[in-house]
Amino acid sequence: MGDIKVNVRIYGQDYTVSGERDEETILAIADYVDQKIREIGKFFTSSQPGSLATLAAVNMADELFSERERTERLAREKEQLTKDVKHYMDMWDEAKKNFVQYKEGANRTNDEMRELEEKCRRLEEKCSEFENAYFDLQMENIQLKDRIEKSER
Repeated sequence: MGDIKVNVRIYGQDYTVSGERDEETILAIADYVDQKIREIGKFFTSSQPGSLATLAAVNMADELFSERERTERLAREKEQLTKDVKHYMDMWDEAKKNFVQYKEGANRTNDEMRELEEKCRRLEEKCSEFENAYFDLQMENIQLKDRIEKSER
């Protein structure tokens, strides 16, 4: 993109400014410079336009340096936040992995528990069968004792 030439007015003086920015941006920059010089001019009524321009340039340089510091601080904060996000994502992945392992372990435990419950149920059935058989044997024993006593009399 070629240089764009724009006629601007700064502190009452006409200039032709050329740059790679679009006309609207160049006009906005010139207006900003004009405002800064006028702002300084309110405090120094007898100063030369060159002195006012220099003081305005110093103020704008101060703004630039402040914005650079802010940008650097934000870049450091962004870097730290990026590290924090990675750390928490790693923790999240680890938690998901642990949850899956826990869930698998819980499923295995549930399966084992069902098997043990079934085994217990079968053992209870056998116990019940043995109790019935034992009861039947006791009854038979009583009957046999009765017969023996009757036959002995």
